[in-house]
Amino acid sequence: MQTVLVVGRDWKFRALLRAQLREEGFEALGFETLEEATDAMANSTADAIVLDTTDARAAELAQLPALSQKLPLLVVAPAGLPLSLPADQILRRPVQLGQVAAALASRFQ
Repeated sequence: MQTVLVVGRDWKFRALLRAQLREEGFEALGFETLEEATDAMANSTADAIVLDTTDARAAELAQLPALSQKLPLLVVAPAGLPLSLPADQILRRPVQLGQVAAALASRFQ
């Protein structure tokens, strides 16, 4: 079972996405900030990270290119937010939870 870290300040999105991912067979752990998630990665293994950029700080966004080199990263972002990531790592809002789960599942096939 793959472990996915779901990161975002919007607790509703985090909770709903975690529930959807669990239904899809993932172990999904939730964190409010990227710092909390990376601290958790130091103590255990993670197979992927999903980051909701709603209310994300500039320092968190700056970490994304380096983080994407360590493990699969999927970013849920508004249409106009510039990110220095490959297009296949970004899902632009509006997005359905099923789309996020499907994008993650395709990375593990």
